[in-house]
Amino acid sequence: MTSPYGYIAAGYQQVAFVVRDIAAAERFFSGKLGIPRFCRFNDIQVGEPEYRGGRGEFHYHLSMAYAGETAIELIQHLTGKSIYREFLDRRSEGVHHLGFIVPDHAKAVCDFAAHGYPVVQGGRIGGSRFAYFDTQDTIGVFLETIMLDDEGREVFARIKRGEF
Repeated sequence: MTSPYGYIAAGYQQVAFVVRDIAAAERFFSGKLGIPRFCRFNDIQVGEPEYRGGRGEFHYHLSMAYAGETAIELIQHLTGKSIYREFLDRRSEGVHHLGFIVPDHAKAVCDFAAHGYPVVQGGRIGGSRFAYFDTQDTIGVFLETIMLDDEGREVFARIKRGEF
């Protein structure tokens, strides 16, 4: 069994912000912080959506860019119940989670649960899987594990190279 520390120590891959207006956030990050270009995915529909122990139903826009080796992810909640909506209602916009690429989704989920952090939201996009764990009370943000299939790895690599 790996502790959550093991995933953190391996290094995070992304910093994600939940925002109310994704276009305005893209302009801020590009214009004020110099991030050259974002790749936008509109109205993402998650396969096998999970939310707080049950079936989820949530849609969102996602925009991604790279700053060096770190992905900058922007998320705009659209519909349904989600931890993004909860975050906006409780805290407004800001840093929402750190994301970690993992080789084994099921193992990561079991490892976090064994340490008191069950999945609070998750699902699949294509063959890639993701899960969020609520670590806000201890570190101020959620943690997300991401297991990429070959297509997901290629999408991330293309975004990093600016080929979109």
